Amino acid sequence: MRDIENLDVKDDSNDLELNERLSRMKLFSQLRTTEKKLESIGRQKSRVKWFKYGDSNSKFFHSAIRWRRRKNEIKGVEVDNQWCEESEVVRREAMKLFPRRFTAIQDIRVSLGSVEFKTLPEEVSLGMTSCFTEEEVKEAVWQCEGSKSPSPDGFNFIFIKNSWDILKLDILAVVLAFQETG
Repeated sequence: MRDIENLDVKDDSNDLELNERLSRMKLFSQLRTTEKKLESIGRQKSRVKWFKYGDSNSKFFHSAIRWRRRKNEIKGVEVDNQWCEESEVVRREAMKLFPRRFTAIQDIRVSLGSVEFKTLPEEVSLGMTSCFTEEEVKEAVWQCEGSKSPSPDGFNFIFIKNSWDILKLDILAVVLAFQETG
């Protein structure tokens, strides 16, 4: 980790040579392998503990779960003043119940009388839904810290800023596509 941190500091000042970049990539690979091994050891230790001490879910716990399951079970429904326990009829009646219960009623509306809310001027409202300009996107990119990247092999903002003339059309296309489609 210390070696990776030292190489990261050196990379922030753009002084990293090719062999150091390769060394950094190798260190990240070793770090991922080590993390996987530690995770595997943790899983093995938990299994050993489970075999040694058993399941902490006692007989009481399981009986409480069975009681709750029986209590919540729907055994039957009343259809046309007749009690019915056939599973297909119970299922069909349950399917009828939910749309009635969870459909919004259009007639009930909250009335606030003569309360007036502040609204934005129309030009500000339209500005919130208009397409981003190249200057706005560039300003947003330039406000981001330069040395952070989404992953060890991702592009950081120093790279994006230095390559702006090459990347700007692609970045603008992505931003506009997101704005149009969400």
